[in-house]
Amino acid sequence: MIVLVLGGAKSGKTKYAIQYAEELFLSNFYYIATAIPFDKEMEEKIKRHQEERGDKWKLIEEPFNLHEILKNVEDNSVILIDCLTIWLTNIIHEEKNVDEYTEKFLQVLKRYQKHPDIYIICVANEVGLGIVPDFPLGRKFRDLAGVLNQKVAEIADEVYFIIAGCPVILKS
Repeated sequence: MIVLVLGGAKSGKTKYAIQYAEELFLSNFYYIATAIPFDKEMEEKIKRHQEERGDKWKLIEEPFNLHEILKNVEDNSVILIDCLTIWLTNIIHEEKNVDEYTEKFLQVLKRYQKHPDIYIICVANEVGLGIVPDFPLGRKFRDLAGVLNQKVAEIADEVYFIIAGCPVILKS
């Protein structure tokens, strides 16, 4: 099963995704962290997320090659990717080919559609609800994030939008 959890900054996306995952009757819990601790603020955010998860989760830190991690997922597993927006930021920042990385990720992700014993939960920010950025890179990022979210939502089995900690079902 593929689940997409969207929301704005501090909307409760990750908290909801963790709760959703922990209610599944599966044995293996993997948390794929895409963030790179560039500064003190990001280090603190990473620490908070670690505390929220607890010991049940096995951590995999992967800022770029999500497709490689997803190639060999064992049955009875939950993979929580937090988050696709940061992953996209990493790819842009390192001037890697966004289309190539996105396509590889989506191709591997499709393998898990409607899979009953494997859940891939993707967390992503909805960045298109605010003002139009006044600089070209900001507009490019907003557009790329919107397209990525659309493509993941298209193949996802379930999609949730989190607003103030409350889930709204977009697709089930």
